[in-house]
Amino acid sequence: MWTAIIVGAVLVVLGVYQASTWSFAFGWFAYAPLSDTTFHPRIPNFWVPPALIGVGATLVGLGGGFLLGRRRG
Repeated sequence: MWTAIIVGAVLVVLGVYQASTWSFAFGWFAYAPLSDTTFHPRIPNFWVPPALIGVGATLVGLGGGFLLGRRRG
């Protein structure tokens, strides 16, 4: 169960790191009246960091609950 807790904590940290590296281009405009191209900022997959954080938190919760709830003796 310690493995599940460690893997879960690593997944949570990885998800938070990925979410913190997102950069958005709000309010960025360029005047190009004769251009046919439109600026589209690169938007990352929004489901990856929350999924990593959710799976990691679940693993930490399951591992911790198993270790705290097992019978001793």
